[in-house]
Amino acid sequence: MKTRNQYPLAAIIVCTPANPTGKVMNETELKAISNVARELDLMVISDEVYEHYVTGPDRHISIASLPDMFERTITVNSFSKSWNISGWRLGYAFGPEDYIAKINNAANVIYVCPATPLQSALATVLMSDPDYYDNLKTSFDTKRRFVTDALKNLGFEIFDSGSAFYIWARIPEPYNDAVEFNDMLIRKAGVGMTPGSAFADSSNWDAFMRICIAREDEVLNRAVEKLRSALINE
Repeated sequence: MKTRNQYPLAAIIVCTPANPTGKVMNETELKAISNVARELDLMVISDEVYEHYVTGPDRHISIASLPDMFERTITVNSFSKSWNISGWRLGYAFGPEDYIAKINNAANVIYVCPATPLQSALATVLMSDPDYYDNLKTSFDTKRRFVTDALKNLGFEIFDSGSAFYIWARIPEPYNDAVEFNDMLIRKAGVGMTPGSAFADSSNWDAFMRICIAREDEVLNRAVEKLRSALINE
């Protein structure tokens, strides 16, 4: 970043926990990014919509909490993810007043605000359960352990990301094409995943899948059984 000269840099986008891998950045990694941001005088846009799904040893750290970073950071978050209402598109940005004022100007032109009934529904439940986020983390950690154990038994290689909304995995040997593998699963099991090639052009991703576990336990149980049946009979 320091030596590139294609065009001027304005900002660094940070996503932790990351989509698609679920990777949780640790303090050392975030400090390295913040050092570059300060040295090059860059804004940081920090996408933290999966923060309440962190289940591993690395706790979630907001880069805005590091020294001298709040004044150059816009933190983006989402109730849609943390309350499992993705289609509602309820989120927020937090940061210095001058940044937020510009974001508000753009938002007013693009969509004004989320639908009022959706805001009202969220407000009704948002403060109703002080243990909600702890329970959410516990619930998804249980889902993660169940699904990862099942996938390992079927030959998947699991990347232990430290978070539990998505699972990132290499498909079983001898399969190497995640798109073809996914087509087979849809035909034979009625279960779909997202091939790694959907997220990058590099062929290094061709054998990987992103698996979303944000479903009810009974749905995950049925999906695992269908996967087991399809792969054993393949």
